[in-house]
Amino acid sequence: MGVMGLSFLGVIAALAMYAVSVSPSLMARSWAWHAVASGVLVSGGYVAGVLVQNVGARIFTATGLTIRASEPVEIGFRAAAGALFAVWWLYAVIQSYRRARKAAALVNMPGETFGEYILGTAGTVVVSWTLLAILGGLNRVGRLLIEALSDYMPRPAAFVVGVAILCAIVFFLTSNVILRGGIGFFRRHAERMNLRTAQGIYKPFVPERSASPASPVTWESVGGQGRVFLGRGPSRLDIAQVSGGEAMEPIRVYAGMPTGGAGIEAAAATVVAELRRTGAFDRAVILLAASTGSGWVDEWQVQPLEFLTRGNCATASLQYSYVPSALNWLTGLEPAQDASAALFRAVRAELDSMDEADRPALFVCGESLGAFASQSVFDSFEEVLDHVDGALWVGTPAFTPMHRALTAARHKGSPEVAPVVHNGRRVRFVNEPSDLRTDLYGRELGPWGFPRVVYAQHPSDPVVWWNNKLIWTQPDWLRERAGRDVSRNVEFTRFVTYIQVLADLPVAGTAPGGHGHTYNEELIPLWRAILGFDRMPGEEGAHPRLDALDGSWVDQRMMTRIGIVVRANLELSDRQ
Repeated sequence: MGVMGLSFLGVIAALAMYAVSVSPSLMARSWAWHAVASGVLVSGGYVAGVLVQNVGARIFTATGLTIRASEPVEIGFRAAAGALFAVWWLYAVIQSYRRARKAAALVNMPGETFGEYILGTAGTVVVSWTLLAILGGLNRVGRLLIEALSDYMPRPAAFVVGVAILCAIVFFLTSNVILRGGIGFFRRHAERMNLRTAQGIYKPFVPERSASPASPVTWESVGGQGRVFLGRGPSRLDIAQVSGGEAMEPIRVYAGMPTGGAGIEAAAATVVAELRRTGAFDRAVILLAASTGSGWVDEWQVQPLEFLTRGNCATASLQYSYVPSALNWLTGLEPAQDASAALFRAVRAELDSMDEADRPALFVCGESLGAFASQSVFDSFEEVLDHVDGALWVGTPAFTPMHRALTAARHKGSPEVAPVVHNGRRVRFVNEPSDLRTDLYGRELGPWGFPRVVYAQHPSDPVVWWNNKLIWTQPDWLRERAGRDVSRNVEFTRFVTYIQVLADLPVAGTAPGGHGHTYNEELIPLWRAILGFDRMPGEEGAHPRLDALDGSWVDQRMMTRIGIVVRANLELSDRQ
């Protein structure tokens, strides 16, 4: 034991773990997340050091081994070892700080200043000390239990029973008190937020929108995020002004969470009724936008399509939860899956009842949890091609089965961050719009048929790459070092990388567009491609309704203009 009862080897392991924990990751961390991630790892390192030290001491005691040296030799050895470790540790920490700054620059984030770094380090001490204090308390409770039980049973049995009781207590506290209590608190907060209307959002008055005076759907029933979706977006005049031609009023329909014991099928039926009422089945395109946990629909997936089709489209979505995606992940993903499936089945049934020549093209899209839910509707990729006319999935989580299967089926030599599947015949994975026609290394892909499916994923997006395998297994995306915005200094360390990428998740959405979990203007050329406006000579035709759309006016200058207008629309509604 060392000073203040600390384990000498535990302190060494903790310091070593700190040096590793501040190494570069996918995102630039704030000082707060620096403190949390490093605190968890430092406390884990300390515990590992203590275990090694205690096991080693027991081995020495059991075997009778001793290491003897004169006092000057022992002091000299300790001083030399301590000095060498201090030099290595200081060098490693300085290098980690410099490399983390360079990694942050790759995703256009400032990274920690030196002052923030010091603050994060201080926070690391607080977090790790707190965690170790909790573990120490549990250890004392366990010892007391074992001692008490030893009066009634043999010591080995008392040890087993005491540990079992302690584990049961910990499980109860974490699952029933902390976890459930925390989830309950956030649910209540989310429910209150669902009743509010965001600043700058106003009830629509055009009949092409749900919750308008012409709609039986009420403004109150669609929830907070539903009101945002229905209160935003371009009008017919906005689109005509940008495109320089005639435009239609884009249709947006939405259903809030069912009430009175009704199932999610009731919400889906409401959406279909609204699509009929607004004349959506006479439009060229119907887009089913899977919402995230709180009912949020990404405007950057919807507005570009509205502009590119000159309003000749309808977008439908519904709400299945109040809480953010992270809490839905903790409590179960079934509601998201059920909602997407119900909406798709209801709309698909309506389309199948129409004459084939009169049907609009059906698109699906989703981001993050919405991407997972949208893909979960289909049992296979072949089923996607059979039932939809195009898809855009953005920032798909690593646990999505279809995404995993397609990535695993990629061509040899094709990197995990940008897989090439069947030479891009139907599906294309893009880190940026330039990947639509070439692979990551600039090699031309083959002809692109219809329906077209696009996966948008940034190499620096932790949502796409974080999974439980990171605990022990080096992933291909890190081994291949193919990501354009991921530092070459990012190294794989068992358990450490898992915690680092986990700590990247909360800040991924704060990255500038084109990095992390932020997908904005780049979705415009992706929709242009899915619509077939970039069709090359020899490529097969699309859906008749898509073939009838005029995409000749959409050049690079126009896509840039659309991006400027969409961003201005969103900023205006946020400011009002």
